[in-house]
Amino acid sequence: MIMMSHTLQSITLRSILCQHRLRALLFAGLMVILASSPVLSQKPGQDDARVLFTVDQADVTVDEFLSVFNKNNYSKKAATREELEEYLGLYVKFKLKVREAYARGMDTTAKFRREFDNYRDQLAQPYLRDKDTGEELLREAFERSQIERRASHIMIRIEENASPADSLVAYNKAVEIHKQLISGADFESLAREKSEDPSAKENGGDLGYFSAFRMIYPFENMAYNTRIGGVSPVFRTQFGYHVLKVTDERPARGEIRVAHLMLLSRTADSDSLKESARRRIFEIDRRIKAGESFDSLVKQYSEDPSSSGSKGLLPYFGTGRMVPEFENTAYALKANGDISEPIQTAYGWHIMKRVDLKAIPNLEESKADLEAKIARDSRANRNKSTLLAKLKKEYSWKENDAALTQFINTISENSYRDKSWEPPVPGPNDPVLCHFADTVIRQLDFAQYLNENKGAPGSGDFGMYLRNTYREWADERLLAYENAQLERKYPEFRSLVKEYREGILLFDLTDELVWSKAVNDTTGLKAFFEGRRERYRYGDRIEGAVYVCRDDSVALAVRKAIKSKKNTSAVLLKTFNAADPLSLRIIEGKLEKQAHEALSLVEWKKGLSADLVYNGQKVFVRINRLIPPGYKELSEIRGLVTSDYQQQLETEWVKSLENKYKIDIRRDVFQSILPR
Repeated sequence: MIMMSHTLQSITLRSILCQHRLRALLFAGLMVILASSPVLSQKPGQDDARVLFTVDQADVTVDEFLSVFNKNNYSKKAATREELEEYLGLYVKFKLKVREAYARGMDTTAKFRREFDNYRDQLAQPYLRDKDTGEELLREAFERSQIERRASHIMIRIEENASPADSLVAYNKAVEIHKQLISGADFESLAREKSEDPSAKENGGDLGYFSAFRMIYPFENMAYNTRIGGVSPVFRTQFGYHVLKVTDERPARGEIRVAHLMLLSRTADSDSLKESARRRIFEIDRRIKAGESFDSLVKQYSEDPSSSGSKGLLPYFGTGRMVPEFENTAYALKANGDISEPIQTAYGWHIMKRVDLKAIPNLEESKADLEAKIARDSRANRNKSTLLAKLKKEYSWKENDAALTQFINTISENSYRDKSWEPPVPGPNDPVLCHFADTVIRQLDFAQYLNENKGAPGSGDFGMYLRNTYREWADERLLAYENAQLERKYPEFRSLVKEYREGILLFDLTDELVWSKAVNDTTGLKAFFEGRRERYRYGDRIEGAVYVCRDDSVALAVRKAIKSKKNTSAVLLKTFNAADPLSLRIIEGKLEKQAHEALSLVEWKKGLSADLVYNGQKVFVRINRLIPPGYKELSEIRGLVTSDYQQQLETEWVKSLENKYKIDIRRDVFQSILPR
């Protein structure tokens, strides 16, 4: 989920949504934000069911108001009367719009149901995990993230759904290999000879260094539970049986931050483009070594738009987060300020400067990141298994294995594989496979599931495939039942789901009546613009060009060259950048002062300005004509005008809702929640 981190003061819901246009910003109380709203004291678990206000007879309680108010507090200061009044006004407007959405039946559309169900599924996930197991997994992942281990392995491949007989054959092979290793056989040689991992022929089974989450969980477990230099027992993963040897251990390298100057050069580029990028990066490298400022060169030449405006700074990263050549070069820099040689990656050429290296974060600092990784990793199955065991006890789960075995024996493997198998006609005594709470699962239920979801059994044992399929399906039925009980069991979940539902409704209705309307109503937009022409004006401009030259000699030569009308900007760039691709840059057209800093430093008169020194380069300006202030055309500023038009539509819409629906604010109740 995407949560808002901006600090917003005294702004309406419309302006929040118009700025971001992301439904994700409606999550968990973002529908009515005074992001710096001070907190009101409310004791944990203290509910206040008094009605604070009504909109068209729909009640909003003190508890709901304070819950959303406190959830969106960031400053933690004592609330003032003015802040609470403003927040109350925002919340009333929010509820007005939600009331209108319900009145229009927007909560009954298929589109709404799909989107709402998707968000509810995300909200339900924390409730469908076992808390204690989650904390144990978190501690384990944190401890392993402090250390990188190096290991080699030998694998005997076996299907995940292999029959017990086939599994035993593969297991015995692995056991024999293990015996040879314990007796002193060379691991690398044996891996090249016996391992069924194709890469072992090249690397002798060596997997390099890794930390938590870099390998499948059973493999990671064995690697971290085997002593350095030791050989593990035989163990199984989804790929087969393994024996591993831990060959080394080192502290995790922490997170590094670098700045980089990047020139784009991709595999699909022509040879001439690739050669041009290579020449340019090595010319920049020469200038850095000659003493020019790395930051200045980044600003002038870097083609990474996400970092060039911030001196090339990249976010902190650790092992495995960048392509290997970039990562290894970064960690090879020994001190802050060290600058690398040019390196090439799949994205282009880079020169990087080390900015900082920080240690592995502590548990509290890394908690959110680790929890997200755990949720996506197979280790989450431990969490799921523990929860299922608790739910089976809570809901009195009973299973009939004999009925399952009897049913599996009736299914023809050939007809199932060619997808001609049909579920049997239900008889009067359809056997029960399991039951829990008020739910009964019968043979026909499973048969219908198999018929509608005919998977590929693979080359493993067919009966084992069906049995595993049943277990997964039955467990999912139990989890689905628990999911349906969440609003009843957890009041905080019920409240959160309501916030999401109303947030989605508000977004859709605002889009229909404000955002999309402003974009699509070309007649209304034009009339709005024509009625406010004075608001949209240019300041003074020039028609001309700014020439950014490498040094005095280039500036002098460019001055001479532009006297000829044949020397267009394209010709000048081709000529002067032939030997040195960084010699000349030209900015031309109808320019206001903000187009380049030099325009604020020269006298605005026709002709060529004197040379200026800017960022270590020579700059001069050519002014062909002065353009006085004038009106902007709608085609030039449609985005800005559209935003202003949306604001007007929003204001008019709120006024119409205030006239349509009765609002009753209980002032005595509101007074009672104000801070003393």
